[in-house]
Amino acid sequence: MEKNIKTNLIYQGKVLDLYCDDVSCDNGLEAKREIIHHSGGAGVLLVNDKKEILLIKQYRYAYNEELLEIPAGKLEKNEDSYKAALRELEEETGYKTEKLKPLGKIYPTCGYSNEIIYLYLASDFIKTQTNFDPDENISKKWYKLNEVLELIDNGTIKDAKTIVAVYRYLYLKK
Repeated sequence: MEKNIKTNLIYQGKVLDLYCDDVSCDNGLEAKREIIHHSGGAGVLLVNDKKEILLIKQYRYAYNEELLEIPAGKLEKNEDSYKAALRELEEETGYKTEKLKPLGKIYPTCGYSNEIIYLYLASDFIKTQTNFDPDENISKKWYKLNEVLELIDNGTIKDAKTIVAVYRYLYLKK
């Protein structure tokens, strides 16, 4: 196991902090590790009584394209992932629920970030209204489960949290 020798803050931002740490490796050598510290996120797979899945479409600057995803968002500092999932679901979709079922957690970029995304399932919900962040432009659409699987298979859905949430849902349905 690597041991931290020195932590060096390179950049402190609104969403993430970047560190370049000096570490001691098991073989006695020293190395540098560039790590992004992120507060994490929560995503919700919303499934209606017709077994349709609600996906949102939004532009992602890092990839310069619109992506189909489950509704999700970042955790505020020290925020409970369950509460964040409830908040993001209503903000981005206009649906509210009182009960979420955990689908697990993922480490989306374990080579250079400590981000954890917590995944949940919502299947009992009511319609409210959206409350987008000022810089968000989101559209939403219900898809049949077989359509979602085809969109994953043909590479249209590329988002890891969405793919994992769908397959965890299918696994738990067995």
